[in-house]
Amino acid sequence: NTSSWLDLIPQYKQEAPKTPPHIILHYVAFKTTWDWIILFLTGYTAVMVPFNAAFKSKTMDDVSFLVVDSIVDVIFFIDIVLNFHTTFVGPNGDVISDPNIIRINYLKGWFIVDLLSCLPYDVFNAFQPEATQSTISSLFGALKVVRLLRIGRVTRKLDQYLEYMAASLLLMISGFVLLAHWLACVWYSVGQADLKNGIYYGWIPRLLNDIDQTKALPANWTSGVRSCLISFLNLQ
Repeated sequence: NTSSWLDLIPQYKQEAPKTPPHIILHYVAFKTTWDWIILFLTGYTAVMVPFNAAFKSKTMDDVSFLVVDSIVDVIFFIDIVLNFHTTFVGPNGDVISDPNIIRINYLKGWFIVDLLSCLPYDVFNAFQPEATQSTISSLFGALKVVRLLRIGRVTRKLDQYLEYMAASLLLMISGFVLLAHWLACVWYSVGQADLKNGIYYGWIPRLLNDIDQTKALPANWTSGVRSCLISFLNLQ
């Protein structure tokens, strides 16, 4: 009946609380749509950060990657601004709309991770002098890994959907694929490090022999797909 359905709806959704003009309710359509955009971009980040660290050149040869990553950084920065003006549910189930409490709660929570996630590391790296390119690139590459911590926010936002079997299955499959991708990137990085250290009996030289390209490294996408598939099969 109607009363049983109302019992399942949080009280703050049955009676919209009064908020200051610059405060956004966390469950309105705009914020829900924005959260899905952030979730999608976080997934993109989880895929591209390890890929760029393992495969991409440290120069500005591929401008498309630089432009896309810069756009993502801007959107993440806008998300920080919105989080300072978005309500949240307190421990007692009440909607907290006081601006000062919202800001303090965000500063004590995900602010540092979000801030480090939106810094334009690729732009900084692209304009470094040649003399400091290697050291600075390694530092920025390490800092970009912080972006993967945003996955914690994804799992928190998806909790409300995990009661559905299809959503749980999709999340599990996505987790396995993402893990295989990370292992593939690490595997390729290890193979590259072996080549730089003069070790020529790893999996990359064997791949070069298989495709008759013993004088050059394989294309990034070719080796990446191969190592990803092998990593995924090893998880089975």
